[in-house]
Amino acid sequence: MVFAEFELSQSYWQSLEITQKDIEFLYAYLLEKETPLPSSKLAEALISERIRSEKESLAKKQQENGEIYQPKMVYPVGEKIQFPAMNWINGAVSDIRDGNNPEYPGFKVLTVAFENGKTRQFAADLEDHILNTTTVVPEGDDLDDEQGIVDQFGGQITHKLEAKLDENKDLVRIGADWFAKSLLIEFNIGHLNLAEAVLDMHAGGPLPVSALLEQIDVKTDDPQKLVEFSLNYALKEDPRFDEVGPSGEVLWFLNRLEPQFVREKPLELTFTPIDYDRSVLSEDMINAEQGIDDELVEYIPSGKKKDSAKEVAVVLNYPHWRIGSIPLTHSIRPFFPTAIETPRVKFKLIDAKGQEVSAWVVRPNSYIYGLRDWYEEMELMPGSIIKIKPGKEPGEVLIQPEKKRSSREWIRTLLIGADGGIVFAMLKQTITANFSERMAIAVPSTEVLDELWKKRAANPRPLKDVTISIMRELAKLNPQGHVHSIELYAGLNCIRRCPPGVLFSMLASNPAFTAVGDLYYRLSD
Repeated sequence: MVFAEFELSQSYWQSLEITQKDIEFLYAYLLEKETPLPSSKLAEALISERIRSEKESLAKKQQENGEIYQPKMVYPVGEKIQFPAMNWINGAVSDIRDGNNPEYPGFKVLTVAFENGKTRQFAADLEDHILNTTTVVPEGDDLDDEQGIVDQFGGQITHKLEAKLDENKDLVRIGADWFAKSLLIEFNIGHLNLAEAVLDMHAGGPLPVSALLEQIDVKTDDPQKLVEFSLNYALKEDPRFDEVGPSGEVLWFLNRLEPQFVREKPLELTFTPIDYDRSVLSEDMINAEQGIDDELVEYIPSGKKKDSAKEVAVVLNYPHWRIGSIPLTHSIRPFFPTAIETPRVKFKLIDAKGQEVSAWVVRPNSYIYGLRDWYEEMELMPGSIIKIKPGKEPGEVLIQPEKKRSSREWIRTLLIGADGGIVFAMLKQTITANFSERMAIAVPSTEVLDELWKKRAANPRPLKDVTISIMRELAKLNPQGHVHSIELYAGLNCIRRCPPGVLFSMLASNPAFTAVGDLYYRLSD
């Protein structure tokens, strides 16, 4: 018997839906392997199984429905034939006669009756025909390109598979790996207490599970990878431990020893959403908004393909400068490690002097934390420009201020009066790094300003009133009484967290403000 060529089209893999049968196969596959496997490996196993299953189904269909039609063959009356080119319809030969065509002497004509009652005629005993070579191949030939399918569709199938695996309660995930929950090795409270003690001795971590197992006496003949996976799962279920490794690594840290602003968002970065009308924003306003380094700005794709930047420059606003953080924006995000599940990632920054700065990626709140001491050492201020680029080792990020010879320059300076009022004045300040003219604001009395933030948080004033008071102060520094939108954003964020879009919308729509061109505004009479 001959078999039709096996081929699954691109559309088959593009539209592939993960079924419960697929999940059951992968569950059994993990049990057979007895070791946790990443999503990509499970996707490869699924692709292999789908190819095998489709081959088996095709072979069964061919055996049940008769021979594959080939023009070179002669089929006797009563023989069942199937036609791949006609969506595998099949029928039985009801008549055979000699053909009548001088160009093809000796060929036959078959009459085939189909199940729907219709009949059609087909050529037979015809050696020279395209269907003789393209639809039939010898049994056993391996015509599928499994690796090619993995290369072309593996990522897409892995993404679909992960979504389905997440719904299954019988499978658990640690980092990138999956395994059957019922077969995990059980670790008791004593083991977990020892893990806590080991992390405590290492200032909270981070440590891989292999380092913890060296200090925990575990007697088992199970594969080492399964032992490590099982302990990782036990640590994940215990609230004392926090998984802080980047993608590809599982690292543990003691929850209670993590910095406060890694576990919770600081007041200076907290913004209560306000409904506002984006339709009033001009194109210049949108461009200005997209150019501000603020994690509260929603990125708008330009539609133009850009090469990956090898270095980015970040302008610090007051809230990030004060707590020692970097906004995790669209342009900055690729430079920092990320993770599949963990909300907090521990890593290290390296400055121009080669010194390491321990830092955290706080993914849920979109900022990098841990640079407050470094900002003070570098004598930076709000508006300073820092440069970021990837390090030589995975997980390393290089950081340095944009260089400038130390000098004293006239800078907008925020002062707080005895009555708690905000005053802006132009004063000479020592400058050690390049800065943005629009964003630069010196703040000599941070402790007093901290108290003001707390008081205003407890008894917030309307945003419009706060904006008017800040604008009135900044207007004194300009002979025309005009204030640029970005300067107003920088000043406002010294006393209240507010994204630029909200502020710009208010400037464009509220009659208290009058546009004077080039994103400058003044207070209306």
